[in-house]
Amino acid sequence: MYIWAQKLERKASMSTIGKQTIKGSIYSYLGVIIGFFSVTLLRSHGLSTEQNGDLEVIISFSVILTQFGSLGFFSASTRCFPYFRDPEKKHHGFLFLMLIVPFIGTLLICLLFQVLKPLIFAYTDYEDFFNGYSQIILILTAGTLLFSAFDNYNRVALVDAATGSILKEFLQKLTVACALALVLFFPLPFSKFIWIWLIANLIPTIIIIFKVAKQDALDLKPDFKFLTPPIVRMLSSVSLFAVITGLTTMIIQYIDRIMINDMIGTSLTGIYGITAFFGTVVAMPSRIMYRIGGVIIAEKWKSGDLAGISSIYKKSCSNQLLIGLLLFIGIWANIHNILKMIPPEYAEGKYVILFVSLSGLIEMATGMNGVILATSKYYKYDTFFFLGLIVVTIVANYIFIPVWGITGAAAASVLSTLLFNLYRYLFIWKKFEMQPFNWHNLYIVLIGLTVLALIHYMPALPLVPDIIIRSGVITLIYTGVIYMLKIAPEMNETINKLIEKVSRR
Repeated sequence: MYIWAQKLERKASMSTIGKQTIKGSIYSYLGVIIGFFSVTLLRSHGLSTEQNGDLEVIISFSVILTQFGSLGFFSASTRCFPYFRDPEKKHHGFLFLMLIVPFIGTLLICLLFQVLKPLIFAYTDYEDFFNGYSQIILILTAGTLLFSAFDNYNRVALVDAATGSILKEFLQKLTVACALALVLFFPLPFSKFIWIWLIANLIPTIIIIFKVAKQDALDLKPDFKFLTPPIVRMLSSVSLFAVITGLTTMIIQYIDRIMINDMIGTSLTGIYGITAFFGTVVAMPSRIMYRIGGVIIAEKWKSGDLAGISSIYKKSCSNQLLIGLLLFIGIWANIHNILKMIPPEYAEGKYVILFVSLSGLIEMATGMNGVILATSKYYKYDTFFFLGLIVVTIVANYIFIPVWGITGAAAASVLSTLLFNLYRYLFIWKKFEMQPFNWHNLYIVLIGLTVLALIHYMPALPLVPDIIIRSGVITLIYTGVIYMLKIAPEMNETINKLIEKVSRR
């Protein structure tokens, strides 16, 4: 065990986070490119706003049910796995637990839905929707649960966060784009397309299972002797609070689509979903960092390395702010180009793009605060706050949607994101005396806002040249000023190494 711990410590370092973040980010942004063309050319032009609305609601229900079906065990695995780690004993049957717990959760979902179905249909207009798409939702949920089980095991046991991100962020977007291309180029009824779309979404699940099996890690034998009362109590406690936290997180992220669909119509849900995609690009780099970072931080909590956690926290805030702000500027400076590429009826979502991008920027700028809190001994406090926040989110949507429509839903999202990240920031500061921000963070924000203000004076060009030149100018000025002022040491180091390599050649 000690030798394994040493190997893990070497493997699980900021270097590993950096390498896997870079690898995952490359594929994630290839996925963004595919997703960009999928949304602008295929989905917005190939499907009607109503059909896009149906897809958004299917995805929303599936994501929420997946979180409920996992019973919090996937989130708990990051914090609890260090106690199971023992490769010689196949990690004490941890993979078996990763599969049996969501299986039980799925059965509970089906039972709960049957019990609550009369109540749900009595107070909403979803009866026809569920009659038409319940099979799709349940199959997608089951496939997503399987993917999450093997992906989490691959991440915590094999310390491989990149593969799951590549499959989910790149390959799945590619297969879904292929499915959408069929609708655009061949006449295909939506009722048939939805099944092809479902299969495209399930392909990563099959691949991740084969990947784990190829690593000779597909051991489903349980180790009930290891499940002592203290271990069971730990798993139960962490999972209980994780399922509440995770479920409320998903509700906060996806309730807007469900409420828009119920309050103002399926068509506007489709417009919201398509335009919100552009805003989600801002937070993309954080996903891979959180995946591998959670494993590292959990190990550091176990060893009591507060200095190491603080260092990761500070670097995540500064680096993610640097990247997130550049993406935010690039999106909003090109808003006129984005609206040219999608059908005119989607122009109503212009400020959805702004607010969802702002939500992503807040998420990026506050770094790995959620991961730090979720893997600490104070994880319960995060759950309690989320329970209150979900009420705030629903009330905000009920207030903002009737007044501002889909823009109101996006504004409610910004409010929720700001509140829970502010809470996490203050809580970590008080309990652990970790404060990740300094004047450099403020300088980066000021430089970014100045670049955004100046770029609006640039004259408009034809679509493609305008995107290329405008984005290039933003990147050169933004990174150039930050480089010269030396307020982002890691970025400067990366640029200097690149210059050195080019000079040698």
